[in-house]
Amino acid sequence: MTATRSVVTTAAAVLLAAGCSTPEHGPGHPAATSPVPPSAVSEIPEPESAATLLPGIPDSAELSEPVVARGRVVRADGAVVPDALVTLTTRLNPVAAARSGPDGQYELRIAAHLRAELATNENGQVEFAVSAESAEGDGRLPVWTAPAEPTHPYTADIEVTE
Repeated sequence: MTATRSVVTTAAAVLLAAGCSTPEHGPGHPAATSPVPPSAVSEIPEPESAATLLPGIPDSAELSEPVVARGRVVRADGAVVPDALVTLTTRLNPVAAARSGPDGQYELRIAAHLRAELATNENGQVEFAVSAESAEGDGRLPVWTAPAEPTHPYTADIEVTE
């Protein structure tokens, strides 16, 4: 049973238990307290899985997890680069991906199931790197370390060159 289904079922039960009524049925009318037949409760579809930009890596824009890295994708002249594919990697394995917006901004979030599998060094830190690919060129940030559970986002602009 999904959380959404559970909330709907609970709400229906509370309303029925309270003897809710409608203008055409008073509190004593059988329709006001009769249980809802199972066929009357429409089946609630399971939520779709998050969109992916890379196989097995959810689009960061679809996630609510904490931001690990953010910034802008720019050219050498400072012009922003929209629609660049920005990827967060650990030990060359992608763990987050996003597209830069019209203003060149990106935010990278790691899905909880991937964050739980991050390999850490002896200090409990993860080595991260961010790269960007676009029609205007590619760019990469230097590697940095951070805790597997984000405490604050790493902020940096990525300069792409042809």
